Amino acid sequence: MSLPSAFLKSFDALPTTSDKEVFLLAVSGGVDSMVLANLFLQQGIAFEIAHCNYQLRGEASHLDEELVRDWAQQHAIPFHVQRFDTKIISAELKKGTQETARILRYDWFRSLIEKHQFKAIVTAHHANDNAETVLMNLFKGTGIDGLTGMQQFAHSIFRPLLSIFKTEIETYALEHQIPYRQDASNLSDDYTRNAIRLNVIPTIEKLFPSAMQAINASIHHLNDAASIYHDQMDHFKKKLLFTTSTETKIPIRLLIAQPAYSTILFELLKPYGFNSKQQKSVLELLQAQNGKMVLSSTHRIFKFNHHLVITPIEQDQTRFYVIQEGDEKVYLDKGLLEISILNGPMNAIPNELHSAYIDRESLEFPLLLRHWKEGDYFYPLGMKNKKKKLSDFFIDQKVPMHVKESTWVLESNQRIVWIVGLRLDERFKIKNTTTTIAKITFKAQ
Repeated sequence: MSLPSAFLKSFDALPTTSDKEVFLLAVSGGVDSMVLANLFLQQGIAFEIAHCNYQLRGEASHLDEELVRDWAQQHAIPFHVQRFDTKIISAELKKGTQETARILRYDWFRSLIEKHQFKAIVTAHHANDNAETVLMNLFKGTGIDGLTGMQQFAHSIFRPLLSIFKTEIETYALEHQIPYRQDASNLSDDYTRNAIRLNVIPTIEKLFPSAMQAINASIHHLNDAASIYHDQMDHFKKKLLFTTSTETKIPIRLLIAQPAYSTILFELLKPYGFNSKQQKSVLELLQAQNGKMVLSSTHRIFKFNHHLVITPIEQDQTRFYVIQEGDEKVYLDKGLLEISILNGPMNAIPNELHSAYIDRESLEFPLLLRHWKEGDYFYPLGMKNKKKKLSDFFIDQKVPMHVKESTWVLESNQRIVWIVGLRLDERFKIKNTTTTIAKITFKAQ
C-alpha cells in the first residue's frame, strides 16, 4: 500500500466526520510532521498548524519556527505558535525537560481545540515511534497496556502515520521535495527514547532485520488480547473493589482465591498510582501485620482487619489554623470548628464524639489547630495524668492509618488540649470548681 493510501485508510479510525471539520496539526518542522502537513494539503483536508517553540536549542529553535511559519503562509494555512520558557518551567515543576515539554504542548493544543472546535489534534507519530514506545514500556514494566502502543485515535489525538515506517516517510519527503529541519536532539542519546532509537534498536535489527515490522504486528495482536483482558478485569473490579466516599477496600481472602491474583491486584491498583516496582511490596502486605503501608504519589495502601485499604494521601499536612479569643467559627478546608462559651458547673457532660467540653480557665489563647506529628504526646482523659505518645495512643485505639493521618489536634500554649474526635487531655477537663466551659465542636465536610 502506498504512503498516501495508508494515510487515507487511517481516517477509518475516526468518528464520523463532515467536510466542515478542521484538524489541528502539530508541526515541529521535522521530516515527519512536514510530510504529515503535505499529505493533508495534497488530499484537500481542512487543517490549521500549531507549532511549539520550546526555546531549548537557541537559534535552531527559531529556524524551526521560521520554516513552519513560511510553509504555512506559502500555502495559506492558518498558523498558531506558542513560545515556552521550557527550562524555567521545568525547574518550577521539578520535572524533566521532555516531560515538561509534553505537558506544555498538550495543554496548549487542548486549549486551541476548545477555542476553535477542531476535530482532533493530529501528530506525526509513525510505526517506528510506536515500536520504541512499546520497548520503553516493556523495560518499565507497565503491563499489557504498555505493550499495545499508541492508538490511531484516542483522547482527541489522531495519528494517521502510525502504520507507516520512518524510511517510507523520508523517501516520500525526498521524492516530493518537502522542506524540513533536522532536529539535532534526535541525534543525541541524552533522552531515553533517543537512546533506544540510536543504540538499542540498531543492535536488535542486526539480529532481526525485520524487527520493526514484527513489533508492530505484535502490537496489533496485543491490542486484540488487551480487549479480552480488560473485559475480565472489569469483572474483577466489580467483584473485589468495595468503595466508599473515603476509602476502597479489597477483601484479602476473596482476592487470593482468584487465579493469578497478583496480576489482578496489579491492575486494580494502577488507577491509584501504584506501579510494577511496588508490586512486591504490595504483595507482602497480604502477610503483614495491621498498619503496614505502601505509598504511591497520590494514595496509600495498607492492611487492616483482613482487607487491603486504599485511601488518598492528604496533600497538605502542614496546614494549621490559629483560633483567637472570641472566635465563634473557624472555617477549615474540609470542615468547621465551632466555639461556644457555657456557664458552669455541669452536672453531666454529654458524650459527644465530635465535641469537647473544656475548662475555659485552663485555656490560653490563641489556640492552634494542626495535624498531629511524630513526637506529640498528651495526658489522655481517664488515665490519671499518665503521659502517652499519640502514636502509641493510636495503636491502642486501633485507629486506621487513613484516619490517623487526617487527625487534628487542638493546642494551647504548646500543650495538646484535644485529639479531635478521639480524646480530651486530662489537664483540660471540667472540674468541680469550673465556672466557665468552652464547648468546641468539629464538623467535617
